[in-house]
Formats: sequence, C-alpha cells, structure tokens
Amino acid sequence: MVSASGTPSLTPTPTAPAENVKKSRGRPKIDPDEEYISPIRVRLQSYKDGDINASPRLPLFLPPSSASSVWNSWTKEDVDLYLTEDHPFNRRGFRYIPCETAPDLPLLMYRQIEVPPYGSRVNYADMSMQVLVDQMSATVVTTDKGYRMARANVCVREGKWFWECRILRGNLSPSDGNVRVGWTRREASLETPVGFDAYGYGIRDVTGQKMHISRGADFMKDGFKTGDVIGLYICLPSISCQLSTIPSNNPTKVSSKLLKSVTNDVVSNVVRDRIPIRYKGQLYFEQFECVPVKEFQDLLNQSSSDDVVARDLKLREQGLPNSSIRVYKNGKYVGTPFESLLPFLPPHSVPLSTLGARVVDDGALGYYPSISVYQGGAAQFNFGPDFDYFPADLSHEASSSVDLHKRVRPMWERYDEQIAEDVVWDIVDEVDIGLNPDDLDSNREMAVDG
Repeated sequence: MVSASGTPSLTPTPTAPAENVKKSRGRPKIDPDEEYISPIRVRLQSYKDGDINASPRLPLFLPPSSASSVWNSWTKEDVDLYLTEDHPFNRRGFRYIPCETAPDLPLLMYRQIEVPPYGSRVNYADMSMQVLVDQMSATVVTTDKGYRMARANVCVREGKWFWECRILRGNLSPSDGNVRVGWTRREASLETPVGFDAYGYGIRDVTGQKMHISRGADFMKDGFKTGDVIGLYICLPSISCQLSTIPSNNPTKVSSKLLKSVTNDVVSNVVRDRIPIRYKGQLYFEQFECVPVKEFQDLLNQSSSDDVVARDLKLREQGLPNSSIRVYKNGKYVGTPFESLLPFLPPHSVPLSTLGARVVDDGALGYYPSISVYQGGAAQFNFGPDFDYFPADLSHEASSSVDLHKRVRPMWERYDEQIAEDVVWDIVDEVDIGLNPDDLDSNREMAVDG
C-alpha cells in the first residue's frame, strides 16, 4: 500500500522505503488491562541535512484554468481563489499533517507543525482537490464543479462552540451556484454536500432543509442566499461523559481502569499512530484515517418510510446525551435541527483494518465546521472573534465569567487549544517511550519485531 505521494503508508505489508525516511512496525502495547495504549514504535534514520530549522512550506497556489474571484461584501474587496498543489490530500485510509524535526524530543524525533496563516482556517489537506481557496486568510472557498467540501483545521470534541458562514455567492440565480453548511466528521466524503451521509449534519441554501443521510426535512423557510450569514452552534457532552457511555464489551477494548479513572474533560486515551514521510521535500506525518462503516453506508439505501423511521429511532438511541446543533440566520434563531448527535469516539470511528490500523482515539476525532460549494457557489468561514451576528441568546453563556466547560466559545479559540493538546501528548509519548525500555534496543533506537 502506498500513500497519495507514492511513498509507503502505515501498513504491515512490506513496501519500498520512503525517500530518506525508513520506518517499520514496532510492538504496540495493547493489553486491555493497562490504563493506556502506547503509540506504535518505529525506527527512524538520523535527520537529513537541512531538516533541522527547515521552514514550513505552504502549498503551491495555482490560478484555475479560468480566472476565479468573488466579491466579499464584508471586506469590500474582490477575493482571488486558487487551487492548491504540492501537498498531500487526505485520502481513503490516510491523512497528512505537516511535521518537523524535534531534537528536544530525542525519542519521538518529530513533532507536528503549523503553516500560515496561523489560526483557524481551511485545512489544505482536508478539502476536495477541486475546491479553490483564497491565499491570505484560507477561509473563502468555491468550486466550478459539482458539490465539493472543505473542512476546517479545528474540530470540537466537547463543550459549546460557535462559528459563522458568510454566503458570498449562492442561490440568487442558477449561475450563482449553491452552498451547504454544517458540521461533519472525518469520515464524511469531501466529494459530497454536507449532510450526504451519517457523518455530517447540514443545511441547504435553496430550500433551507436540514440534511442528514441525504434525507431532507423542512427547517429554514426561504433558505439562505448571497449576503446572508448562517450561525452554527454545537453542544457536545464532556469527553469523560462520552467515555462512560462506551459499553464495557466494546470491540476496541477501552480500558476499564481508564473509564473509571477519567475525572477531567481533557484526559482521554489519546494514541497518535503516525510516522514521518517526505512528500516533495516536505516532511509530513502520515496517519490512519477513519473511514465509513458498512452499517452507515447501508443507511443511504433505505427507501421506505418505515425503514427511515426505524433508522432515525435507532440513531437517536445511539446519540450523545445532551448534544445538539442550533442554527441562526443573520443573528436570529431559526431552530435546533439536530439533537442526539452520533458519537465519534472509538468504536464509533474506525480506520481500515486491512491496513493494520488500530482503533484508537488520535485526539482529532470530533465534529468539524464544513462548507460544501456547488458550481460557483462561494462562502467564507468566520471563526471569530469578530462575528457579524453573534446570537443574543448565547451572549450570556459566552461571558468570560461563565465556567470554561459551560461557556459558548468561538471556534478561533480551538486552534491554540489543539496546539496545546498536541504538545502535551508529545511529552506523554516521549515519557512513555522512555519508561518502556523493552521497546528500545541498546542504542536507544526503536526495536522492531521480525
């Protein structure tokens, strides 16, 4: 199995080595009686000349075959939009994250890095290859194709969060294209509209219908169009609450000790099975991606009303307690189209087992702000802090005097929080490797079975 770049992927099947980066499977500690699962052990070569202090590289921004720009009435300017190249896109089975050398973490050797603009934005690797994005803010998207999706580089796992979608062009005339907005998980296809499958919840512009598993239902009268701002609020229970709802006999063998010991919302059994590869001279972590499961795929084929009703009841029973999505139009509350959102922690999110992946929480499972655009439709993510229409009914809950875990927070705050979490997990992994000498040879290199 090879990655999108043609380099080897995380798989037990022998492959040719990646350019100047060798790797191999180690001995992951998977005893279900342990309080945590150790990350996969890998053997890495010494750094290549120029790796240390190398500058992170942005994608190459290329103008499309026909000039593409959109008027942004909020910033009073034309925004040029580009295709991106010279970076790997997340594909079925694998996802990619820029990384760099980490001499201060001698056992891990590499750590995740960020590329500009440094903040909540479109994830260059997690959008359709046919999506065009602006170069300055990386928040404006369009396409000249059928429905294509772009996801943000920030996700929510617990708590209350809010972001806005500015409709720059859509639904005024057939030539304006269309836009759908909402929240999706990593399993949701980037070549479909938001709400196409069970992994996303979306709102249509034309009819204002709420969309989930490609079934529409009346929700927003008159829909939305160019000039409108759609506010999207999500509420998810704490990670500790989510872990406590996982059955003790679940197939991922989540540690019973872990379930009993979790008392802090930040604590979870995060395991990032990822390795560095080179792609066109840039280092990236290659990581197992979550994929749709047959049970959810089959939901798309249900046709009779009885089947749909039975499905909806079953999904609501599986849903996260006290979870919901609210929608606002130009600051006015429209309604709560979705409740009892589907859980995302293992065993509810899984990678391709045929690749040798383990079912673990890699810290990036959750719901992502998402926009799908269609044949010229254009929209902009607005993660705050300067919202156009922050809802009045959320203002009190957004006050700094409210406890952090009860506060409604703007999505821009999630960016720094994710970086902090990643730093903590780096330290945990470095210590874990150092405390498990059986996984290391006498030269302090990663030991490999076979």
